[in-house]
Amino acid sequence: MTTTNGYSDSQESDLLPEEDYKLLMKDIGFVPYWLQDITEEKMEEKYNLTQQQYMQEEKEIKEEEGQYFHEPDPAIPVKEEFAGPYNFQVSLANQDSSKHWVYSQVLKKVFINMEETLPLRFKWEPPEDGFVLRTAMVFSLDQYASDPVRRCHNHMAPNNPCNRDVDPRVIKHVVRCTHHLTMYEERNEHLSIVTPLNRPQPGSQYVPICLKFLCKNSCPSGMNRRPTELIFTLEDRNRRILGRRRLPVRVCSCPKRDKKKEEAEVSENQPDIKKRKLCIPVGKKMMPSCDTHVFNVQLNIVGKENYLAVLKYAYDIMAGQAARTGQLDFFKPYMDDILRKAP
Repeated sequence: MTTTNGYSDSQESDLLPEEDYKLLMKDIGFVPYWLQDITEEKMEEKYNLTQQQYMQEEKEIKEEEGQYFHEPDPAIPVKEEFAGPYNFQVSLANQDSSKHWVYSQVLKKVFINMEETLPLRFKWEPPEDGFVLRTAMVFSLDQYASDPVRRCHNHMAPNNPCNRDVDPRVIKHVVRCTHHLTMYEERNEHLSIVTPLNRPQPGSQYVPICLKFLCKNSCPSGMNRRPTELIFTLEDRNRRILGRRRLPVRVCSCPKRDKKKEEAEVSENQPDIKKRKLCIPVGKKMMPSCDTHVFNVQLNIVGKENYLAVLKYAYDIMAGQAARTGQLDFFKPYMDDILRKAP
């Protein structure tokens, strides 16, 4: 029997040898229909095995990460203390032997001169290697918690002697560390320093770290008399937080004087001490040591940045007085008027 092309069935089957046919099919990736079911079953079996391995690995990673605490770069820094799995601790060295800084047992706060060294001791158990210490200065009051703590304009000036031969990215940091491997970081406009922690030296239970402060809490264009504190976090190389501690700090010109002043304010607020305000007639509010006279100031200021700095300074001054005196209702209309004037 012949085909329409003029070839017989036997001739048609001999057009391409079987070995050459298999080689050709292998080169072009063709799978005969009678082998397709077997191939799909093998691929599905391989896919299921790979998926199971992936799910198992993901489960192990989640179980491992569940032992730690992650910091998702929050806009408002977290300040709650916890010792963590390594019992992270921080303490001061030689509390009563320095004339440049003092520690208040009543306030649990450090008062220190600018550019002076604050010696600290850090401890974790067991004292393993591979950890870093992150130090960040933040505002203590909740209304300023989202504001980054930076140096004032005067102390950041290029002609300032302490800024010579300093990396411009480091100049804005209030807190400095004497450790030569310290890194200075900025995350969500918040500044922090990262210092590597090696295990304590033989015979010691802690690692000494020394800090310096290159701006004062009283500087108008910087911290502007707002209370501050240091946040210390023990982290591993992957930034997983293993512990957190806090230490209130005030950088000032006269640490002993400011310490006595703040301790006196705390003692006056004790409920068992009689106060003069008990003699105030009922129904009247008195603003303690605060001038309430309103002044209308008209200024011509060159530069948008300078204009905003003046507005911010005026706003922060009144906000600070409102917080100290408790007269927010009195100051709020004037503070809102400043916000409306900001471009």
